[in-house]
Parts: sequence; C-alpha cells; structure tokens
Amino acid sequence: MKPRICDFLPIPDLLKAKNVLCIQPHPDDMEIGAGATVALLSRSGTEVTCLTITDGSAGTYDPAVDQEDLIKTRRREAEKTAGILGINNLLWLDFADGGCLPYEDIRSEITSAIRRQKPDAVLVCDPWLPYEAHSDHNRTGLATAEACFLAGMPNFCPADFQEGLLPHTVEMIAFYYTAYPNTFVDVSATWDLKMGAIDCHASQFPPPEAEKLKAYLTARAREHAEAQGGESRLVESLKVLSIDHLHIFEDAWQC
Repeated sequence: MKPRICDFLPIPDLLKAKNVLCIQPHPDDMEIGAGATVALLSRSGTEVTCLTITDGSAGTYDPAVDQEDLIKTRRREAEKTAGILGINNLLWLDFADGGCLPYEDIRSEITSAIRRQKPDAVLVCDPWLPYEAHSDHNRTGLATAEACFLAGMPNFCPADFQEGLLPHTVEMIAFYYTAYPNTFVDVSATWDLKMGAIDCHASQFPPPEAEKLKAYLTARAREHAEAQGGESRLVESLKVLSIDHLHIFEDAWQC
C-alpha cells in the first residue's frame, strides 16, 4: 500500500506525555475544551501546569459586576477546578481580557513558560477554528503554536538565557476547540470531573447556562464515541501534532 503523505510525520501519543503545559485564553477554556483529558493525564501521573493568559475581566454581561471583583472571583474558580482535575500548578499572565492581546508579548511570555516548565506536550485552543470570533482565542492559539516551534532555538528570546532559561524543544502540541481532530480520547472515567469543573465557573455559567453547555458537550462526546466505533461512551477530540507539523507541512490540516 502506498504511504500517505501524513505517514511521513506520525501523530504523537498525547497520553504518553509526562509533563503537560495547558494554555488557555481565559479561566474556564481548558476545562471546556479538554478538562476530562487533563484529569485523565493527571490520574496517570502526568505533571500538569495550567497557564492562563488573561485575567478574565471582560467575562460578564452584567454592568453591575465590579471588574476587580470579577478578576478575583474567576481566579478562585480556577483554583477550585485545579483541585478537581488534578492540576499541579497554576500560572497567570494577567493580560487584560477583551480582544486586545499584544501578540509578540504573549508569544514571548509563553516561550519563557515553556523553557521554565519544560513540557513534552502543550495543550491550547486551536487558532484555526472556523468562525471563531474571539481574538483572545486566535492570538493565544497562534502565539502558543509559534512559541512551541521557536522555544528550542537559542537565538529566539535570548533575554530568557539571562534568567537561566535554556532552549527547550516541545515534542507535541494538542489543540482543543478544533474542527480537525485526529486524536479521540476515551474520557468516560473522568467525564464527571470535567462537569464538576465547569460547575465551578458559576460567574460565567449560572445554572441554566451551565446545564445547556454540559448537555452540548456530553452530546458531542457521545457523537464522537459513536463515530469511533462505539467502544467508548464519551470521547474528547483533539488535534495533536508534532512540532515538525507546524512549519511548511501543507498536509498538516488533514493529518
């Protein structure tokens, strides 16, 4: 059988990662996009760190909510979810929420975090999700992908070396919120943890909204399980790529 182009660069196995850096634009994105997978990795002994790019300060439709109070609330909510999902460490960049992220700045900060934490895998939202309107998501995903690609190069962000941060090569990147999944993780055993983590974000999802979101995510997880043959009850879907896929590999979208 003639090999496919994608066979030249095999898809890495995320579940073999031993040190994972999860990156999210806002408090709650990681839980929604890959919370059950993160819990599964943690249960297997994987070291999990979560880096949140913004302070979450724009995350309300209520004009009566004080912005500084909201920032504190969202941080407390994230701390609760970390306990549920087994996240070992929480990091915050505290950029302003709301679509004004300075791309080069967050790329540099993410690069430093990669060199400091030395993950073999990075999870982040997919910046190539069709119809995604929130630029915090687009910029975070793209800056993370670029940082993963460049973090192993000694002449990129050389100021890191003055702080003792050496180049580090990430083995794989896993995108949640993706329209092009290639990895389907059986998360039947940790789905309830994901649901509990979402419930912690009451500032974003009061009970009616939380139930609607959880119903959608559960239906989607069941649909992906059925598409994979029905052996799993619930599946989270991710786009997992090696770092080599991230540059001049025209077929990466279909791998």
